[in-house]
Amino acid sequence: MDISRRRALESASVTAAIALTGCLGESTPSNNDSETIAVQEVESSVSAAVFQWGIEKGVWSSRNIELNFQTVPYGRYNRQLVTNESDIGAPATVAQMEFMTDGESLTFIGPQQNMFNRMFVRADDSSIEDPSDLVDKRVGVPAAVSSTTTIVHRALIDETYGIDIVEDTAETRAEDPPVLWELFQDGEFDAISEFSGYTIRGIADESTRTIFDPHALWTERTGVGLPTTTFTVRQDWFGQHRDTTERFLEGWDEALSLFRSNAETALSEFGKAAGISDPDEAAVVNKLMNGDTIFGPPFYDESLADSHWSFFELLADRGVLDLPDRETAITTVDAFEQD
Repeated sequence: MDISRRRALESASVTAAIALTGCLGESTPSNNDSETIAVQEVESSVSAAVFQWGIEKGVWSSRNIELNFQTVPYGRYNRQLVTNESDIGAPATVAQMEFMTDGESLTFIGPQQNMFNRMFVRADDSSIEDPSDLVDKRVGVPAAVSSTTTIVHRALIDETYGIDIVEDTAETRAEDPPVLWELFQDGEFDAISEFSGYTIRGIADESTRTIFDPHALWTERTGVGLPTTTFTVRQDWFGQHRDTTERFLEGWDEALSLFRSNAETALSEFGKAAGISDPDEAAVVNKLMNGDTIFGPPFYDESLADSHWSFFELLADRGVLDLPDRETAITTVDAFEQD
């Protein structure tokens, strides 16, 4: 791949800021008491399309919330809360836990995307049947070796297949999802772990084959999904905006419902932001949405919090991360009922 093509791919996603009022069809301010909330989403995430569809349908304006929404690169997206660029965000789960252990007063308020991100090889590559065949292969991972997708794939593959996809390969390299996909198509990687919209593309593309699906693995074990991204707030902000936070999550829940029932139409308008570009990919999204594969529920109950925490303990036992305080790290739905 030549340098100009690589640079074009790296800059293909355009940062967009969308104010809820006055920008999109059905989004009108409900009254003068509306509150503005800043939210950022990462480029190439299907969540970006859900946000944009929800904004167009007025799910937050009807709850007196004006959403100042942006799609941004991975590094900025991951730090949006610790840099005070956002009020509510759904960054990478593991990264936020690392911030917590470093002293940042953050708390998870609800799951967002499940870990449905998969690992792919070319369909005609008979040398790789499952991750145990990745020894001495060239592996690509999304965004960073320290990304939640990479960490979860690495831990579960090591536990299940006895191979470390960072240490036991000929090469493991991180690239942004669009670049990763193109390099894979050009033969620079033997296998890739992909993220969100590009996982959708991999499932839809007949030239690729899934060799690892963490969502299927974990739901078979526990009955619930694993978190890739989690709605997160600063604890002091939540204490002052408990009702606003609840209305935001209720709006997200409605946005998911509307997106699920109109996925093809929504993706025809906003799929580019998610890296989804054709009807076959939209059909995959529709199927996965109907199976509750992509997204978790809007709030944490105690049972789901315990299930996710047990997985965080697994990561801690494998030396992947240090655990923050359990009581402050996850805020369950009961906390929204407090005065």
